[in-house]
Amino acid sequence: MADESSILLKKSRYFTGTKRQDVSSYQQFQVNNYEAGESVDHIKLKAANKTVWGNRNIIFADSIQMDMDKQPMHLPEIFKIIEASFKDDQIIHLPKLESANAEIAKDLDIQALTHLRDGEGNVGIDQFHVSGVSICFSFHDYDYVIKAKNSEGKLLSKQLGNTMDIEAISEFLVDNPDIDDINNVTVQFKNEDIGRFTRNLKELLDMPIVWGDQQYFLKNGEWFFFNQVFMDYLKRSLIAVEVILEEQLIETEFAAWQTNKRAHRKAGDDKVDYREAYFNQKICNERGYTLLDRELTAIRSLGKKRRDYQVEVADIYYKGEITSVKISKKKTELIYNIEQSKDSITLIKNNAIKFNKKLTSAALWFVFEEDIKTITDVNSIQFLLAVEAWKKLVTGYSLKPKIYISRHIK
Repeated sequence: MADESSILLKKSRYFTGTKRQDVSSYQQFQVNNYEAGESVDHIKLKAANKTVWGNRNIIFADSIQMDMDKQPMHLPEIFKIIEASFKDDQIIHLPKLESANAEIAKDLDIQALTHLRDGEGNVGIDQFHVSGVSICFSFHDYDYVIKAKNSEGKLLSKQLGNTMDIEAISEFLVDNPDIDDINNVTVQFKNEDIGRFTRNLKELLDMPIVWGDQQYFLKNGEWFFFNQVFMDYLKRSLIAVEVILEEQLIETEFAAWQTNKRAHRKAGDDKVDYREAYFNQKICNERGYTLLDRELTAIRSLGKKRRDYQVEVADIYYKGEITSVKISKKKTELIYNIEQSKDSITLIKNNAIKFNKKLTSAALWFVFEEDIKTITDVNSIQFLLAVEAWKKLVTGYSLKPKIYISRHIK
């Protein structure tokens, strides 16, 4: 029923990068102007057919708010028109989350409890959230108490103080292995000015879980997955990054290098079993790249009398381009490599570390076991979101992003 060009207000949620949520107002919205990685959950706009719906603003969020010149006796007619509108063609294609069914949600709850005990996931308090059609802001600090009922119905609790992190929650669950349902775990918020209230722990979690061929996310305590429009925007952005298919990593050649290294091993040489060391050295020897692998740069500690931080800038460098190389089949390790690259670029561009070489481009070099031809062939939404966040950061510093892809032949 809506006119996309009339969008006045839009609230979105992000699942990677530095931005978590965003509220934007518009004088004139550009149709289809959505960011890659953006999931819309609140819009304020006008109707396309003003004869039917009127000329006033409509809010679509967890519910819908309309202001129409109708009497209460006309409600059945309005409901029929709303129901009929679902049969029409979709006008606005929003990137957003879709609800998981109840059966899948039950399996995901079981997985979530296991992940929490392993210390995986993130927990945090959003500064604002959607409730119905309202955007609610938080202006208070709280003390927290985590509570739960175990399998026998016994109430358990632990004071968390004025901070809440995944480590404390994980410790509470590990200490109480008889807690068998994440829906029985709550967090109490305490504030001297406004009193106390309780929320389910799931409402505070940011925890992606892969189940079957789909990846699911928590929002307000419910399980969702990204719709196809979201994926299309993400893929469209990633396709714009230059991808170069590179030479293969041959396992037999690495084994021969490894044997030779062991025969002539020097004291302190810990790179014998390190495939990336072999691959990086090979690229440098054959192409004239500069090896930066494990070349650490010190950053001054924030605390007095503490040791400086050590940061690995990148793996290899060539003609203005720094490249981070990662050989792994684990998506978590690949994502960690992406985050390292982001940190290095930020530190270099902010002059927090010394890097005296020219810098015009930043690259990621992935060595996959699968036959990957383009970065969107990787079946991991978290990985693709991490690459998208990296791309935004690189282009934000006026650098050119590149991706190199090799295959590991065993």
